[in-house]
Amino acid sequence: MNTRPLFYTNGTMIKYILPLLLLTNIVLSNNYKISGKVFNSTNNKPLIGANVIIENTSQGAATDVDGNFSIKNIAQKKCKIKVQYIGFKTYSEEVLIGDSGNETLNISMKPEVLELETYIVTASRRKERIEDAPAAISVITKSEIRRESNTNLGDYIKGTKGIDFTQSGIDSYNITARGFNSSFSSRMLTLTDGRMANVPSLRLTAYNVIPVSFEDVEQIEVVLGPASALYGPNAHSGILNIVTSSPLRSQGTSLNIQGGLLDQTNTSLLKKLTFRTAHKFKNFGFKVSGVALSGQDWTHFNEDEYEGHDPVFIGRPNLIHNRIDNGGILGEIGSPKFTSEMINEVPGSDQSWIGRYWGDGISQNGEAASPLVTQEMINEASNDPFNRFRLENGTTLWYVTQDRLGYAYADGIDNNSDGAIDELIDNGIDDQAEAWYDGVDNDGDGFIDEADELGSAWLDRFESSASGGSNTSSFYYDHDSSYTIVDNDHKSGFGDYTYDSNGNIVFDTNNNGTFNDNWGSNGLDDDGDWGLYIDSQNNPFDVAQEDFIDLNGSGAFEPLASEFFLDADNDGTWDNAEPFEDINGNNTWDEGEEFTDLNGNGSYNQAELLFDFGIDREDGSGDHGEGNGIWDGESFTDLNGNDLWEQFVFNDHDGNGKPSPNEVGVDERDEQDFSVDYGGLTNKYKDANDDGINDFPEFNVRNLRYDLRLDWEPNDDASIVLSHGYAWARNINITGIARYLADGWVYRYYQARGRYKNLFFQSYLNSSYSGNSQNPTRNLATGSIIFDRSKKFSAQLQHVNSFLDEKIRFVWGIDYFLTLPDTRGSILSDKNLTDRKDNNHNGEAGSPYIFDDKNDNTWYDDGERYTKWKTSNGTPSGTITDSTDNVLNAIADGIDNDGDSDDFDDLNGNNIPDYSDVNNNSIYDSGDILEPGVKWLGGQNFAVYADGLDNNGDGKTDENIDEGIDEASEDNRYTVNELGGYYQLNWKINPKWEIIQATRLDIHDRLTDMINFNNQEYGSGYNPFDWNFNSKKSSGLQISPKVGLVYRPRENQNFRLTWAKAFNTPTNQALFLDIFVTRVSIFKVYARGANGGYVFPRDAANNPYYYNTEEFIYKPVDTEESIYFYPSTDPRIDGFYGKNVSDLPEVSAEVVKSWEFGYKGRINPLLYGTLDVYTSHYSSFISPVTFITPIVVEKEVLETDYNNDGIINTIDDLDNDIINDDDDYQESFEHWRNGIQGVTAMDTTPGFAPPVVVGYINYGEVDMWGFDASLTYLFHPEWTMDLNYSHLGMTEFFNPVTKNKDPINAPRHKAGLKMNYKPRKWPLTYSINTRYVDGYQWSSGIYFGDIKPYFIFDLHLGYEINKNLKVNFTVNNLLNHYHTEIVGGPSLGRVSLIRLQTNF
Repeated sequence: MNTRPLFYTNGTMIKYILPLLLLTNIVLSNNYKISGKVFNSTNNKPLIGANVIIENTSQGAATDVDGNFSIKNIAQKKCKIKVQYIGFKTYSEEVLIGDSGNETLNISMKPEVLELETYIVTASRRKERIEDAPAAISVITKSEIRRESNTNLGDYIKGTKGIDFTQSGIDSYNITARGFNSSFSSRMLTLTDGRMANVPSLRLTAYNVIPVSFEDVEQIEVVLGPASALYGPNAHSGILNIVTSSPLRSQGTSLNIQGGLLDQTNTSLLKKLTFRTAHKFKNFGFKVSGVALSGQDWTHFNEDEYEGHDPVFIGRPNLIHNRIDNGGILGEIGSPKFTSEMINEVPGSDQSWIGRYWGDGISQNGEAASPLVTQEMINEASNDPFNRFRLENGTTLWYVTQDRLGYAYADGIDNNSDGAIDELIDNGIDDQAEAWYDGVDNDGDGFIDEADELGSAWLDRFESSASGGSNTSSFYYDHDSSYTIVDNDHKSGFGDYTYDSNGNIVFDTNNNGTFNDNWGSNGLDDDGDWGLYIDSQNNPFDVAQEDFIDLNGSGAFEPLASEFFLDADNDGTWDNAEPFEDINGNNTWDEGEEFTDLNGNGSYNQAELLFDFGIDREDGSGDHGEGNGIWDGESFTDLNGNDLWEQFVFNDHDGNGKPSPNEVGVDERDEQDFSVDYGGLTNKYKDANDDGINDFPEFNVRNLRYDLRLDWEPNDDASIVLSHGYAWARNINITGIARYLADGWVYRYYQARGRYKNLFFQSYLNSSYSGNSQNPTRNLATGSIIFDRSKKFSAQLQHVNSFLDEKIRFVWGIDYFLTLPDTRGSILSDKNLTDRKDNNHNGEAGSPYIFDDKNDNTWYDDGERYTKWKTSNGTPSGTITDSTDNVLNAIADGIDNDGDSDDFDDLNGNNIPDYSDVNNNSIYDSGDILEPGVKWLGGQNFAVYADGLDNNGDGKTDENIDEGIDEASEDNRYTVNELGGYYQLNWKINPKWEIIQATRLDIHDRLTDMINFNNQEYGSGYNPFDWNFNSKKSSGLQISPKVGLVYRPRENQNFRLTWAKAFNTPTNQALFLDIFVTRVSIFKVYARGANGGYVFPRDAANNPYYYNTEEFIYKPVDTEESIYFYPSTDPRIDGFYGKNVSDLPEVSAEVVKSWEFGYKGRINPLLYGTLDVYTSHYSSFISPVTFITPIVVEKEVLETDYNNDGIINTIDDLDNDIINDDDDYQESFEHWRNGIQGVTAMDTTPGFAPPVVVGYINYGEVDMWGFDASLTYLFHPEWTMDLNYSHLGMTEFFNPVTKNKDPINAPRHKAGLKMNYKPRKWPLTYSINTRYVDGYQWSSGIYFGDIKPYFIFDLHLGYEINKNLKVNFTVNNLLNHYHTEIVGGPSLGRVSLIRLQTNF
């Protein structure tokens, strides 16, 4: 074998080796190196273990113990270096290596201050670092918001320290701080870019109609604790300010598409679209943002919603609209009967209708001035098999036949101007009572529609434990027959009730604490009344007969054995003579001698006649007891108290010595819980108030919002911002009264802001629109409609100054708020302009002024009959007693009652409103022509009426008709003015110490007369130059001072100590609310505000008046026979009794005085923390709704010895908080309904029954304390952890009205943990949020209950697909822990959401 040396000169090898050597030389010649040192910029100490890398390569190094590093073999002369160290900002620098090939760097790294470099504006109403803010403040940044995919903004805030977040739907939630949460809270001020974001009419925040999207939020600032010194009385518990992005700072277009599902059955896809587009043109910026949301909310029904739609409580309103006589008032004689042939012609009819009277719309003796059937109508109807004739208004008349020529027919018009419509036509058909005649044996006693299944008698049986048993007759009749039934179990009570999860009413009739149990059907003796033997009344006994003394040994009980006596009082025993004082010693009672009246009959009784014969019944035989003057006959133990000796019936049929089926005492009716028989009919009527609008809860949520903004910054000293927002919402909201469906609620705002150097000004207008008449906002329990067109205007000015090289900063400002509620009486009591009656005593003379208020709503509604006119005899035909128009409560009837209107065309020239007598018979009859503008009232009565036309050609329409009614001067929409001035002084004594002092003065026109704003009266304007100041009337002026001391021991740390006083002025609802809530027994309950206080009219003896429900008149309360009963809105108590009724003052502002110590700052380079410790004293607290007007009941309801123990409660004792017999006291609550006499009245206007009023009062003082703490730990460049905890403690909050302890609606303990992961290698974000809320009691209006503690885990994942497309995945409530956050709201489970985000 030949071998070659490793190196040889063969040309072939050389040509390969030489290029390789040349390449190696080139590479080695570019072997660059970077070295240096990394140190802390704050103290110049080296940073050990810092990561130094060359970007876009795998080359890098870590610093040593001296902070030094070295990176060799760098291929490029120009590169980018990046340095990372936990707790410090990432350092990045472009490096150009010198010709030597070595570059030395000294890198100074700044600590990453976490939150401290965030700037905020809320705490001091000026821009400052969060570190310098003298308040407990948290900030949710834009980056935090972007990395989560939530359904609403509240989800981003709920984990913030000190915040109480309660959610009641996917787009419904409430936020407050440090206690006193409620369905709608007004104690925390919510701002959007400095604008109050509340509903104008009620000063409540509905977050779902704030026109902002998460895509447009720059940050959310949360300030805890009283902030009234700067923001006024409404910043009672803190401030939440949503700051949106400026189009001058943030441009581009983004679009987000979200989809999600709720973890519940039969749900639909949740869909949400958000967008933002912003553009800059030189120094102009413009943006548009919007949100569209659609989905199904959490399904939940409250008991009052079931009850408000359950026919057992409201009857069946469809039965009063079906033209069939179902019962009640006997149908009109002559009405046709429904036939089988009509079934196919009448929708909803069935076989059960056949033979009942049918409303044909025709009557021989109808309403005066009604139109009459004509021959033309008869001819047209003759072609129809049922002789039907259709009127222009859509009404169909039946059987329009020749024999009905000239009969009156129903046209839906009040033809004779007595208020009632079509009276005397189809009388007794579709009357109100028919709603209860459902043709079903509802109570299962074998009788159908008997007396105790109808109306109030039926309703009295709910929550009643009455045993019934009275024999009551019910009469059934029609024109052909009649009969009577006797109900021997009349009005037996059903006991307590509730609704099960399927919406079915269930009862606890047997009072064992369990609803709808199997007692009475389980083959057991559940109530302990079984015995081996039973008597004739089925009472149980363990012995076969009653024990007796067998004197004659016969073995049988012989009551007259041995002796006879004359039983004069029929008590079964012999009665001796009553003892007496024998004054004259004659052994005989004489008139005037005192005696012991044993039987209480008021007279002396001798001994009953006795034949004292002994056992053998023979006189003189000397046997047992003979001649001793005492009855010695056989006696017995009367076990069942019937005065008869009995032998009992053997009851143990199977001989097993225990209860068994078919034995008396087993599966009895009195063991069973009652069950309503609906007879196969629906148990839900979806229109609670029969107004044609479905008000049963629906859960389809819709939300549309947009926001427009234009920014202009001509230079650094000036800027102008114009913005407008719009929101349309359909969702369910919980109030303290009920849940409401906002069905098309619209919220708008217009805002203008400006700045020139240090001067800031803004003005804005908020407005509400509660939906149209087809889809109004409505109460889901009662169906009542909400009308809201309210507005709120504000103008604000602020100036910032600094002196002595920024050592002194001084901020001052003025705020003015004008609230213009407009609810037309549907929320507030501002109905005088639209209530169709006179309210200021200048109504038209001769007008009707009292009416039959059928629905007890205090309004006059079409079809309600007038009952009295302001005339000599109280009828429309009487003489007007006073021709001047001064009739208080005159009703607008559209008639010229005082005869001063000339708005008619006088065809006959007699200057009298009448007719043209075509046939010259001086009688208005067929063929005569009514003069235009004149109404025929029946007979020969005519009047000018309002027809909306100018009939006499004078350019005026309907002049002098209904004068003084609903005129502009009656407008009582409550204009509310608030003016405040404030300042804040910050004085930096030295770099470490700073003093803060702020004071605000607020003038609220309902609390002080210091300024007369002169805009409350009709015709007044809103010019501030018309305001009148009077410094002497300073009572009610609100002064809110604040003093603080800040200590900064080093950079990025501060301690503070503050004291503040704050006010919460009464809301419009606390002052002016006037809304139907519910019913208590036979009474409607209205919630009414405290404007002017609650004052009871009284007679000369100072007794308040009440409305007597039997006589239907107002009478003074007779305190000798009557007492007051206040039902309770609190389910913990049944109610309470009162001896007196006191007038109550108007509510005043709540006051809180608070101390707070706080710390925030960097604890070490990796740890940042805050601690806020506070204590507050609240006074003049405004109560939740509580009963104001008591029900008048008979005194014996309370003062009865129900348990027969000889102890009786009295109202005098109870007035001194003394309950003698608690059993009797508790039992009395089962009887107050049967003792009702009426209801106390604050308005004795005749014509309608006053409602029971619930309202607001000042009460209670409470001390509260707690602390809020948070920690942020940066334990890895890619991992951070946020931890917060809040504790709340307080003294007992005693309610002097209910004499119970009220909750503060907040948990004692709250905690949150958030873990965030953001790897540097992948475009991924991950976070898991944990929130714990302790259990607590809830009280808000009618809603009471317990909130159970809950742990919630939320998972958030994000991935950046490319620079224009991101995807986020969120699971809220990851473990699907169903929980309730607000009583009255749904149980919340898991929500899964995915979001795609594009950026252009």
